[in-house]
Parts: sequence; structure tokens; C-alpha cells
Amino acid sequence: MGTSHQVFLVLSCLLTGPGLISCQLLLPSILPNENEKIVQLNSSFSLRCVGESEVSWQHPMSEEDDPNVEIRSEENNSGLFVTVLEVVNASAAHTGWYTCYYNHTQTDESEIEGRHIYIYVPDPDMAFVPLGMTDSLVIVEEDDSAIIPCRTTDPETQVTLHNNGRLVPASYDSRQGFNGTFSVGPYICEATVKGRTFKTSEFNVYALKATSELNLEMDARQTVYKAGETIVVTCAVFNNEVVDLQWTYPGEVRNKGITMLEEIKLPSIKLVYTLTVPKATVKDSGEYECAARQATKEVKEMKRVTISVHEKGFVEIEPTFGQLEAVNLHEVREFVVEVQAYPTPRISWLKDNLTLIENLTEITTDVQKSQETRYQSKLKLIRAKEEDSGHYTIIVQNEDDVKSYTFELSTLVPASILDLVDDHHGSGGGQTVRCTAEGTPLPEIDWMICKHIKKYGNQMFPVLVWSGCFFHDIKGLKCSLKKKKK
Repeated sequence: MGTSHQVFLVLSCLLTGPGLISCQLLLPSILPNENEKIVQLNSSFSLRCVGESEVSWQHPMSEEDDPNVEIRSEENNSGLFVTVLEVVNASAAHTGWYTCYYNHTQTDESEIEGRHIYIYVPDPDMAFVPLGMTDSLVIVEEDDSAIIPCRTTDPETQVTLHNNGRLVPASYDSRQGFNGTFSVGPYICEATVKGRTFKTSEFNVYALKATSELNLEMDARQTVYKAGETIVVTCAVFNNEVVDLQWTYPGEVRNKGITMLEEIKLPSIKLVYTLTVPKATVKDSGEYECAARQATKEVKEMKRVTISVHEKGFVEIEPTFGQLEAVNLHEVREFVVEVQAYPTPRISWLKDNLTLIENLTEITTDVQKSQETRYQSKLKLIRAKEEDSGHYTIIVQNEDDVKSYTFELSTLVPASILDLVDDHHGSGGGQTVRCTAEGTPLPEIDWMICKHIKKYGNQMFPVLVWSGCFFHDIKGLKCSLKKKKK
């Protein structure tokens, strides 16, 4: 029997398709091979599950809650796995679905897939199956169908549904309850067994707003922290109340995060999920992810953000110019320094070790934030003047770090002659010619002798020509200006 079953399994794998790497096992079997079974009150019954790999049971009452339920494995010579579920002293609470499934097929996100059998345990003193803690609250999407789970212990029991004293027509299945589209409000199931009337407690139908698409937004107040600070990340779901949201983050295995949910009704529905990680360390660096899933539909949406935690704050600066700079007279010029820092830095500029305000020059500075930890500081010369030359220093500092950068600035002033003076030394006949010039960098002065002499009357006049002007009586000397090389 076991061998023929295994041969059938292998054939089913081969016929599934050539692309299969590993075949899917057939669903396990349940003995007795029935869809439903009626068990007498206070009697015992057993169910046997047989499969090609390890199998388990899902049933109405857990072993921890009910000592009358026992599950055990059995060994046999067929090579199959056998697990037996046994119930002694059966009661109305044992009414429900019993499912046998392969262990490896069960995941947290998917429903259990396996073989099912429904067991009834009729109880003349309990027409309805006892309710769980959350069964009395029926949550349904707007205008969608719902199930009011008043199940009977006997499949033959007739049940009616009432809302505020009115009879509500709806389809009934003793294994599920009433199925239909219900308005918001309280509902009661009623049944008559051997002349006795039984009523359930109220089922409260509550309609939730849900959309076919998930509108999910993630917000991180900041993505850079230093050790000891508190990380806060939020994810918000809009116009949807039927949502399950899960967080994935580096500290999850250490249960370090604290999660909270805030529901906002006005002006529109908004579910705000907040993850807080106190006293962050470098180990809390990494990806933070929120995954939302609509509880009643296969609609998923996911957002993530990368967060870094540093041992302490930091400052890094990157000037876009060199340590020696020159500008032309009256030129407009900007000097830009890129800054990366956390926490927020203080940025100041000095000229010759004094703050720029003390210098009273036409120079401005400003700071702009481009990203969370990135800044840009500019030193601007409005109209460069000769006195703007000097040493400029930018200082960037926060509570944990400080960086500075100094450069030398020269204002280039065109060379020009200020004065040319002839100085006689009295009767001795001595004479000195003095040429005064200015410019930045300092200019060089060359002297030239004028060799062309003209006579005017009885006197001899040396003539010096410079820039279209005539200078007389300077003994044929000419002052020529030459710009000094850097």
C-alpha cells in the first residue's frame, strides 16, 4: 500500500512539468475519509493524518487549553508519517474544523492548506458553539459581505437572525454562520431545540473603510543619529482601516523597538504607525522597513529608509578653491565651502583672525542647508577692494568636532605712476629725478634716457614724453612703468 502510494507521488511530480526542480507533495489524508462527522456528547473520537512528510493538526481547542485533546505520532512500516489526534469526553466546544497539513507548508502569512473534516458534537443544553473572545465583533469593509459566526452544535438545528427585534433574511451554514451584507449594528442568533429557545450574545457589526489600493507614506524625522539618541520612524496609511502593518529593522531581533498606533478620523481616515528605538547604538544602523497589507485583500505596499548611527558627531569641510586666491579690483567673487556635519554646526568666518563684522568691509557670508547633514557656506566679495586682501578662515564646529580652513586672498590693483619729481641740488649742478608708482603686486620701474633734444631760442631743452605729456628740464630722463611678475 505504501509503495504504490509513493510510486503515484513520483509520477505526479514528473507529469507536472519539465521545469520543476522540486515536486509538490500531495495533500495528506485523513482517516476516516469523510467531509463531516457527528460525535455523541461526552464520547471519544480519534482522527488519523497520513502524509509523505511530517504532518500536524489544527483544531478548535488547543492542547494547552483543553487536556481532553491529545496529539501523538505513530510509527509504521509503510514509510509514511502518521499523526493521531484523540479527543476524550467530547463537548460542544469541540465542534468545528479539524485540518491536517504538512509542517513545511505553514507560514505566518498564508492560510494553512491541508485536508479538512468538520466535527459536530450536539448538546441539547448548548445549541450554539461557544464564542471566542473576538467572535462577537464582526468587522467588515464598507458594502462588503460578512459572516456572523453563530455556529450550531447540531447541523439539523434551525436558526434565525435578528437585528433590533427585526428578522434579518440571510444565508445560513451551520459550519460558518449567517453570510450576507449587513448594516452596522447589533445582531442576535436564535434557535429552538426541543422546545427550548436559545439566543446568542450580541454580534456587533462594525464597518471599516478600505480601498483597493494602499496609500502608504514613510517619514523619518532624520536618518543620521549619534549613539544614545532616539530613532523615530513613522508609516501612515490613508483612507484604509483594514490594515496589518509589520516593521523590519536591525534591532528587531533584540526587541528594542517600541511600536504605537494612532488613528486619526478627521478630516480623513489616517492610521499612523510609529516605531521608536531608544538609546541607539551603531548596531541600530541599517534599513528600516514598514510593510502594510490589507487584511481582507491581497494588497501589499512597502516602504524603507536607511538610517546610520555614529559613535559621536562629526564635521567634514571641502573648499571649492585653493589656499592662494586672487581677485581683480572691483570684481564680484564667491568662495564656496561644502560642509557635512551632525549635529547642526555653527559656521563662522574670520579675516586676519578677526570676525568679518569687525572689519567693516563689503563682504557677506551665508549658510544654506542642502540636505539633512549637508550645508554650503559662501563668502562673497561685493566689489573687491585693495583692503580686502588678507587671510580668511572658515570655522565649522559642533558639540563633538571642529574643522577650519584658511586661504590667502590678494586684490590685484593695476600699476600706475603717481608722481614724477625733478629735484635740483643747488649751484653744485646736481639733480635727482624721483618716480612714484603704485599697484598690486608691486610694480617694477625702468628708467629711460631721451636722446632727442630740440632747441628753442638760445636754450637747450631736454624733452621727456610720457603718456602724451611733455616734461621739460629733466635732462632727458623718462620713467617707464613695468608690471611686476607674480
